[in-house]
Amino acid sequence: MKKSVFLAGLLLASVSVFECKTARRPAETGRPLSASAETESLLNCCGSDRKMPDGNPASCEASAVLFLDGVVYVANDKDMPAGLSPVFSKPWAAFGDTAVQPAPLTAGPFLAAKKYEDFASNGEYVFLTTAFDRVKPGSTDWDAYNTILYWKKGDPAGVKVLAPEPGAATSVGFREPLSRVLAQNRPAFPNGMPYFKIEGLAVMDSLLLFGIREEGEKFDKFDYRTRIVAVPFSVQKTADGETIRLGSNWRIVADFDPGSVAELPKPLALSSLEYDRDRRLFWMLTSIEQNGRLDAYLWTATPDALLNNRPFTLVRDEAGRPVHFNHKAEDLTLLDRNHLLVIHDDDRTATPVGDRTRRPHQAAYTVLRVN
Repeated sequence: MKKSVFLAGLLLASVSVFECKTARRPAETGRPLSASAETESLLNCCGSDRKMPDGNPASCEASAVLFLDGVVYVANDKDMPAGLSPVFSKPWAAFGDTAVQPAPLTAGPFLAAKKYEDFASNGEYVFLTTAFDRVKPGSTDWDAYNTILYWKKGDPAGVKVLAPEPGAATSVGFREPLSRVLAQNRPAFPNGMPYFKIEGLAVMDSLLLFGIREEGEKFDKFDYRTRIVAVPFSVQKTADGETIRLGSNWRIVADFDPGSVAELPKPLALSSLEYDRDRRLFWMLTSIEQNGRLDAYLWTATPDALLNNRPFTLVRDEAGRPVHFNHKAEDLTLLDRNHLLVIHDDDRTATPVGDRTRRPHQAAYTVLRVN
């Protein structure tokens, strides 16, 4: 663990830091993996004075986060004021420092896509998906909500749209195979799943995995889900450089019911998926937003368990209590082997964070220590 860098980030966030002891792998200690909240703070996504064209304050509803080489990338599921971007970066060492403004990623594809939900990286490429939760029949007006972006690590200016056909401005062409696979064994939808929402994205080797949170007849008539769809991808050499192509064999690999753990609230549904290459482990967040209640829970699964539709394991603290957040946790990323950064999207709720209250231009986040 690069302790000096990690502690610097926490000190600048004006939060308390607990002494870290050297952690060993669960296999070495004989203890099951556990986690605990080490600190919680607020990220300023932009200045508090920034307004949208309609005069309302800019809203920070952070939905995706990724840590790479000392830098944290964040994506907002709402548009941002002119001159900014819903996708931005900030050094981890200054993540909670309100005097340091995030750097917007302003390449065209970042500004064109709408409603970002999750990052993923295999160490060579970075992927970012939107929700795929709306499309307008007979029109391209909402196609931007159906976009997957990718770029070579370290080169966000070279961002490309992942699509079935070269030169496409969005990834709306992937709606059809996703809709078809989600409707398998669902007699009510013989022509494909009409509505679904992606909130998770992970990449393992040459496999891209999409986490599905909602599916059903339409945006206001759906069921909460924790389903994972996998599709292989390949990297091809073209005249324009390397291009990523998805395969044709989309399949559901996991269909999990978090309600199978009786002590947890209902309905919980998937809100993030991440592959940990060091531990060879998948992390998953499930969250609830109902009747004013916001909360989320953390899970793990081995690749063998996930890809063969076996149950996820609920992560607990040292006392055996489920790890949860009192926020709508939206995405997580690994800071180092023993720390996870979890970003929260509390929508318009003014949630408490320590002795402060979240404001519209801010996002709450939690750092977890993992044994």
